[in-house]
Amino acid sequence: LQYAVKRSGSAVGYCALSIKCGTRDEAGYHCGIAHFTEHTIFKGTAKRSAAIINSYLDRLGGELNAFTTKEEIVFHATVLKEDLNKAASLLFELATSPTFPEQEIQTEKGVVIDEIHSYKDTPSEDIYDRFEEMIFKGHPLSGNILGTPASVKKITREELLAFVREKFQPCRMAFTVVA
Repeated sequence: LQYAVKRSGSAVGYCALSIKCGTRDEAGYHCGIAHFTEHTIFKGTAKRSAAIINSYLDRLGGELNAFTTKEEIVFHATVLKEDLNKAASLLFELATSPTFPEQEIQTEKGVVIDEIHSYKDTPSEDIYDRFEEMIFKGHPLSGNILGTPASVKKITREELLAFVREKFQPCRMAFTVVA
């Protein structure tokens, strides 16, 4: 596991767990699984339910979020400095013990498919996606980060668990802290 720490004079702290497994790393999985993993990883761990995860940092006055690129998935939190340990612990818990409850997967498929459709309604996003498909044709970078409605519908709980087991390894992770 790589890490970086930067000191700041602020009362607010930030931490992020970056995992080298974006869209370009989806070979052998359904297109869009990296992004779908990012969406569904917040839906439960071995210790916490989705409701507890979603309210945990809120109760501290903090924020928890994530994003997916072609290169990585990033989970990040902003909290008061004194709560950084709690935020860091939650990020590692999400990455190491997600449960992917079946009901949550089905619900999130609708959310992601709606997101795909909304991007298609945004000309600048659609043009950029088409440009990348053409420029990177035949290469893993040509894939759309969100996947397609058809590919998202095919993602299973077992596939999500396999993707996390294979890709969420310490050698593929970097943890950063600004405190």
